[in-house]
Amino acid sequence: MIHPTAVIHPDAKIAENVIIHPFVVIEADVVVGEGTEVGASTVLLSGSRLGKHCRLSPHVVLGGTPMDTSFKGERSYVVLEDKVELREFVSVHRATGEGAETRVGESTLIMCNTHVSHNVKIGRECTLTTTVQLGGHCQLGNYVVIGSGSMMHQFCRVGDYAMFGAGSGVNQDILPFSMARGNPGTHYRLNKVGLERRGIVGERYKLLEKAIRAFRRKEWETLEELALQSEDVKMMLEFKNSSKRGLCSFIG
Repeated sequence: MIHPTAVIHPDAKIAENVIIHPFVVIEADVVVGEGTEVGASTVLLSGSRLGKHCRLSPHVVLGGTPMDTSFKGERSYVVLEDKVELREFVSVHRATGEGAETRVGESTLIMCNTHVSHNVKIGRECTLTTTVQLGGHCQLGNYVVIGSGSMMHQFCRVGDYAMFGAGSGVNQDILPFSMARGNPGTHYRLNKVGLERRGIVGERYKLLEKAIRAFRRKEWETLEELALQSEDVKMMLEFKNSSKRGLCSFIG
């Protein structure tokens, strides 16, 4: 199941039932998990760690050295958890810092021509559509959607269940459960369709509606009260309080 034109270092660790297509290059210190498929002309550089049942389309590059002047050649990693899918021409760089990692969470889909920079952390079941650019140290929560052509400044965060719209740019944090877009990125409302798809409806959704209005109006006491009724609102408030770059502004 390994094409004869593939070039694989003898120290690479390849699990069972792996499919490796023509002209793949795999360096030393690479681990490929069971049932993973590596597309033609893909390059897995040292420090790449692939989980089980991942799917890499042609011309993916994993484990490139960080585009970071503080990187001094230390050993670091790219980690793809199980069932990650990377489409054509995706690049994911390894981290800056001894033993540090860039991580892509389980069942995440990253579409064509997207770049994931050093030290980025992406949660589970996220979707990054075509030509997304994530700066170093960005963090995406679980179930996040990033629209085509969007860019994130280094160290920005996107909370769980949020959506960042196509063609946008952001240099501050985006609240969980929300929808933001534009350049600079601006909060518009809740990510209504995304939340419905995840079963966040009824009273749970109504409490989030009250919370997003309170954030817009900076009604912090109201948010504290809502956080006592809703774990979701509590998550939003904790996200805001832990922000280092501040939250994106609100429309209206």
